[in-house]
Amino acid sequence: MKKLQLYASLIGLAAIQLTAITISPLSYGINVHTAKNEVLAKVKAAGIAWMRIDVSWPLIESAKGNYNFSETDRVAAYAEANSLSVYATIAYTPGWANGNAGINYPAANINEWKNFVGIVISRYKAKIKYWGIWNEPNLRNFFALGKDTFVQQVLLPAVQTIRAVDPAAFIVGPELSHKTESGMEWYFWLKYILDNAGGYFDIISHHIYEDLGVYVMYELLEQGDNLIPAVKQIIEESGQGGKPFWITETGWNTSKFSEPMQSLRYQDMLLTRARKDYPQKIFFYEIIDDPNSTMPFGILRSNGEAKPAYNTYRDYIAGLIPDPGNSDDAQTNKKCYAEQAIASTADKAQSLKKLRAARDDLKGFSGSAQNAVQIYYELNEEFSKIALADSRIANLGREILEQTSKIVSANQGIDLNKPLPEPLFRKAAALVAILRNEYAETPIGPLAVLLEKNLDVIGQMPLCELLEFYLKDDISTLKKLP
Repeated sequence: MKKLQLYASLIGLAAIQLTAITISPLSYGINVHTAKNEVLAKVKAAGIAWMRIDVSWPLIESAKGNYNFSETDRVAAYAEANSLSVYATIAYTPGWANGNAGINYPAANINEWKNFVGIVISRYKAKIKYWGIWNEPNLRNFFALGKDTFVQQVLLPAVQTIRAVDPAAFIVGPELSHKTESGMEWYFWLKYILDNAGGYFDIISHHIYEDLGVYVMYELLEQGDNLIPAVKQIIEESGQGGKPFWITETGWNTSKFSEPMQSLRYQDMLLTRARKDYPQKIFFYEIIDDPNSTMPFGILRSNGEAKPAYNTYRDYIAGLIPDPGNSDDAQTNKKCYAEQAIASTADKAQSLKKLRAARDDLKGFSGSAQNAVQIYYELNEEFSKIALADSRIANLGREILEQTSKIVSANQGIDLNKPLPEPLFRKAAALVAILRNEYAETPIGPLAVLLEKNLDVIGQMPLCELLEFYLKDDISTLKKLP
């Protein structure tokens, strides 16, 4: 029955690799820039899992060839020592690289930009796996030229360099500001970037601030209005709708809103995200007030004292603020990362309910089948740890799930009289190859070795024959029953 267990595990592995879940699967993030360690300690104390940090080219290489990574090194080291996950944004241009045009202009020589990106990724690839390119390029104070120049001279050179230096890295973007003024129209920028470079992104991100509150914010994200499309609509129309979606900046500043109102908005945002399971992650802006800014978005005052929003965020994460959640949550087996990851997509969530029911039925079929399901759950969590840090694994799994969903929708089920469809089999084989070659020392490694040896058989045999072969003792017993 070990072969049954292995085959069931293959199906399980294919099903759980969905999206690019972060090193921490939690959804709680905050923008910290390169805050001091005593401020980062407040992030840790609140239970916030994720920090968005700055990797500023002008600050790190203020003169050509003269690098100072001390601040970035410090933040990365603190994160590693304290089990905090990092999402890093590489941005801006030093004066020596663009004739002192300003940090919001690209490098005169694209190779200088690529060189910096390559050095950064090489330096941190063992500690940081999630990277953003630039910040709000649709705003002229961050990027002075148009969207075509941004794509050709900034985005594509950077993402291609990241892929070359660390193929397992996750690329997040395009980090647009939700502005609608002439020249800044987020919807034109988003469509153009996704149409021309969307395939490079593992995670789609957006920045949105909404004074009218969380309800209106979600309307803009999911429904749009009479004149402007929804963010979700443009992402889906560009063919990127199957990817995770993060809000990497949102918040309310306490010069415009009272501190208690900021706290209520945080609570509303957290509860709404939980009910919708969308977006997958939120990075609030920001951890601490900048004493030089007139817009105090921090949840800590500039002296480090907590505002009410800090306490709200901390208490929510600790489970002290009741979360209404989703009516279907109680039916979801939380050990199945597939179900958690795509619960916000209604059609796929429905498919996973069927998958859950099939698992439950299989558990009652026989002792060996029950063991196979148990192995699925044991491997589920272990395998997810690999997908957290390797975009190739996460993306292959997501593509396998999407293809499987399409097959199920088109045929009202998978045809058991045929082998696995060729495109699905190729992706499964690619997945097994990465696991076999690069993760042999993990608990998944021995399984990957065995699967690779049997891939030819798996690829050629009709599914019904596979099931009958691996379950033949159980089926023989079943046929004898009255």
